[in-house]
Amino acid sequence: MRSTIWKKTLICLGAVLFLESPAVSTAFAYTVKAENTDAEAATSNIKSILLIGQDKREGESRQRSDSMILATLDKDQGTVSLTSFMRDLYVAIPGYSTTRINAAYAYGGMDLLDQTLEENFGVKIDGNVEVDFEVFQVLVDKVGGIDLELTQAEADYICGRDQNVLYPQPLRSDWNLQEGMNHLDGEQALIHARNRSIGNSDYRRTERQQEVLMAAFAKIKDLGVFDIAGLVKDVLPMVTTDLSLWDITGYAMDVMNIGTDEIASYRIPEDGAYTPQTIDGMQVLVPDLEQNRQYLQQILYHAGE
Repeated sequence: MRSTIWKKTLICLGAVLFLESPAVSTAFAYTVKAENTDAEAATSNIKSILLIGQDKREGESRQRSDSMILATLDKDQGTVSLTSFMRDLYVAIPGYSTTRINAAYAYGGMDLLDQTLEENFGVKIDGNVEVDFEVFQVLVDKVGGIDLELTQAEADYICGRDQNVLYPQPLRSDWNLQEGMNHLDGEQALIHARNRSIGNSDYRRTERQQEVLMAAFAKIKDLGVFDIAGLVKDVLPMVTTDLSLWDITGYAMDVMNIGTDEIASYRIPEDGAYTPQTIDGMQVLVPDLEQNRQYLQQILYHAGE
């Protein structure tokens, strides 16, 4: 019995640490804050971690957030969900002007991005994980790659076979990805997660990021105990987070207890709850804040049920 619990705990913890990627950005992570007082113990059993993907190269300071995905664990409902906030959302950034939401991270890091999301959309953020693209590639390779369904257009884009698209990739004749199920290494998974040239630009890119996270979650569940232990050891120093190892372990235990294989996915702005506009030369998405707040209250906090 003890060995089974230990194995499950390691599996969940490995999933937490890996999915702190951008695809993605991004990174997918779970945590539950340790509650030390009676007041804290009485708080909601819904916990959300913001996964921040950042396009930061070596030697560069903090950049705008390339992806923002809220990973939410609901212990009462036994569910896990991913909610992507599109980077072109035009919102008020506390202490600054109204501009694209991804500027908040460049201006003030995790704290300001959290405050921006909380004040505009009414969500509660319990912790943050930030990973840049270089680390994301390493993480995917460390778990042996991921399995993902691709269209022929997506496969051609990753391999650089289609040069007549926006942001074409270099031709890789040594890659033979095709329509259907493919096994992607870290570099290929990153190209796919960042792809906004095939399909409906950033809308489809957001879906790809969530698909990559889900594929990674599925892959990690199949790893052996020692592989997961090694992954945890290797990955922890690579990520930037305001969570402690204790936080992450507690969250992993809750995921283990739920035992879910399903991950729900959502996007902000909700369909029909925004207006595309050009403001100060920027193409932005102006959200209906009230409608999007109500949507988040329903999907994350079960308002009205």
